Amino acid sequence: MNIIKAFEQAFKRSKEKNWDYIYVLVDIHGTIFKPSYYDIEKYEYYPCAKATLQLLTAIPNIKLILWTSSYTNVINQYLHVMEKDYIRFDYINCNDEVKDTDIQYFGDKLYFNVGLDDKFGFDPEKDWEEILDYFSKKQLF
Repeated sequence: MNIIKAFEQAFKRSKEKNWDYIYVLVDIHGTIFKPSYYDIEKYEYYPCAKATLQLLTAIPNIKLILWTSSYTNVINQYLHVMEKDYIRFDYINCNDEVKDTDIQYFGDKLYFNVGLDDKFGFDPEKDWEEILDYFSKKQLF
């Protein structure tokens, strides 16, 4: 997976369509945090995940969507941990900004431009660092 190419294509399309934002879908387990297969979550970030998400949070034309099948009370615990680390998500499992059109229906499938999920082929051991490097060099502000 070339994650940088996915971001570049999303920004290119955003510019062509004159959109204000790109939407980045981010999974928790196996993507942001190393999975904990026990009852107690450790909240151990993958290398560069925390710094990258902090940077993405600060970029005005990126909206982050938390993508998880966790229960609401557990999601709130994750959000609390990440908010203390200056990571903010605009939406959880939805995208209320993109509305249905005559040919597109978003009631059952939310709209996003880039998906960061181990199930999508995202490799948290290397891809976070690639994204951090890319956005650290890019003039977005």
